[in-house]
Amino acid sequence: LKIAYAANIIILVPVVHAMFFGRGVSEVFDSRVDESLGLRLLVASLWTAILLGSIAGLWWPRFFAAVLPIQIFYKSLWLALFIVPLAQRSGWDGVPKGISITFLIIVLTYPFILWFALRGNNPS
Repeated sequence: LKIAYAANIIILVPVVHAMFFGRGVSEVFDSRVDESLGLRLLVASLWTAILLGSIAGLWWPRFFAAVLPIQIFYKSLWLALFIVPLAQRSGWDGVPKGISITFLIIVLTYPFILWFALRGNNPS
């Protein structure tokens, strides 16, 4: 679990900073998603919560394990409902590649990290 938390921290510190203080949408989404203050702050708030949960997870890994399935679910939905249709309409060149690849790696690896970390242990 700590590997996933550390990855979250490494990824999210610059991203959250950019979302709150920089040109977050243009930097994070390769200028391929329209800017909206409300949605930018919603996403920044979600990612800040994941960042804080990941930092706390370094000390209390099992208690904060729910941070990882939440990421798997919302990232899977975003890839399926936004990125796949966008790629079908405009091709790979229209897709924000950095965030899409990062999300895909997380969606494909975090289930295994969770399984190995929690197998044989009663998570309740």
